[in-house]
Amino acid sequence: MTTTVQPTPLDLWRRRLGGKGRSRANPRPLAAMGYVVNGPVIDSLIDVEDLHIVILCDEQFRPGQCALRLAGFSVSRIPWGIRFGGPGNCTFLKDLRLQPVPQGRGYRLDLADTELLTLGLQLERELDRQARYRQGQVQNVIRLPKLWAGFRAQDARAISGDGPELAAYARRTARSPQQLLEHLRRDHRGLVIYPLAWVSHLWEKAVSVFADLDGFPRRQVFGLNNAADDSVGFQGACEYDFRPGQVRPRVSQSGKMPSRPLVAA
Repeated sequence: MTTTVQPTPLDLWRRRLGGKGRSRANPRPLAAMGYVVNGPVIDSLIDVEDLHIVILCDEQFRPGQCALRLAGFSVSRIPWGIRFGGPGNCTFLKDLRLQPVPQGRGYRLDLADTELLTLGLQLERELDRQARYRQGQVQNVIRLPKLWAGFRAQDARAISGDGPELAAYARRTARSPQQLLEHLRRDHRGLVIYPLAWVSHLWEKAVSVFADLDGFPRRQVFGLNNAADDSVGFQGACEYDFRPGQVRPRVSQSGKMPSRPLVAA
């Protein structure tokens, strides 16, 4: 009987990134994005504060030598909406080109954190594939998950929609804003939920905000032709900032996210 031994994440790292001469001299104008979840996903929805975005991109730290930055960002609620990433939400910053070691700290990944190492390698493969074969077709717009605001039933009775996103959708569909709001109303975990961009003016009454993972890419690659613009911006009731080179983590450099164990999506 032949027993097949599955390669460990460290074996896979050695095949992809180990050895001399594999460091890049110049950064690729691309970044890869994935995510991990830190709580239950029910009907494709997760509390937005249990979603963590992971970004992989090249960063030139000295002439002729690039790091392969793997950065983690939490998602937080802010007045009127949601912030994805940003300096205050950076949870770790690593260099995937450095060999992971037990209890790795600083820029080295912890070898015991197999989920994060596996995700980093998946993002590296996708980044490399896009750079080799499809660089001219890579999107420049980051795709973020749809967001839903949850309200208690007694508060939901008096809710009315507002905002340019709702008005534009009403014009396209020839339906009134209130009809659209009732049409997309959902019940979730004892709350009544609506698209966040339509009710963000009522943010103080929202009990929770949920990210919809249905249709949100598990892996995506986007262009960084202008890194200052392409990784920073606004979408609806969201703002985002995924610039690993501009921030430093607010938590331990062990690479571990706060709270419960993470699950790679």
